[in-house]
Amino acid sequence: MKNLFLLIAVFLCIHSQAQLEKGSRMVGLQTNLIIGDIYTTLPELSVGSNSSSYGLNLVPTIGWAVDRNWVIGGQATLGFWHDRRSPLYTGAGTDVYNYYDFGVAPFTRLYLDITKNKKWKGYGLAAIEFANTQRFYKAKYPNGTTQKSSDSFTDVKATIGIGFAYFGRKVAVDLNAAVTGLRLGVYKTFGPRKK
Repeated sequence: MKNLFLLIAVFLCIHSQAQLEKGSRMVGLQTNLIIGDIYTTLPELSVGSNSSSYGLNLVPTIGWAVDRNWVIGGQATLGFWHDRRSPLYTGAGTDVYNYYDFGVAPFTRLYLDITKNKKWKGYGLAAIEFANTQRFYKAKYPNGTTQKSSDSFTDVKATIGIGFAYFGRKVAVDLNAAVTGLRLGVYKTFGPRKK
């Protein structure tokens, strides 16, 4: 699934060239490739004889260029991850975990042109993450009994990070790393509104 997302993003960028002039807007979607300290979900599909897991993590993002290469905006994190482990020996229970991530974050990014054609940019980012993770656990035993538990974690963290982006005519792709994890994003950009 990660490879498909990356191929679509690269294909879109080959045919276009976006820029971040003052007044530009960007709307996009990110996903966690590697989890960080706040969220626990990521895109995954794994099926085995004794275990299976699947998940999805989406981060809708919107931003406005308040000056050339300076973006402010907001993002929301929505994630789900399911993990099931069958017993390896008689008498053991089947463990099932379900995680749900919810979060919102205002953010800012300051881009720096790396190449003369302004297609490749590095950037620094800062955000304040308001995050909630809910975990549900259930164990099923061969004798028919079950054990259940649940808990919830709420966290507020200021985070800084770095990223690299490729800007096409109308679409941009980026990769960034922060306390939220390693994220891949695809954005549609809109030029400044003409008066």
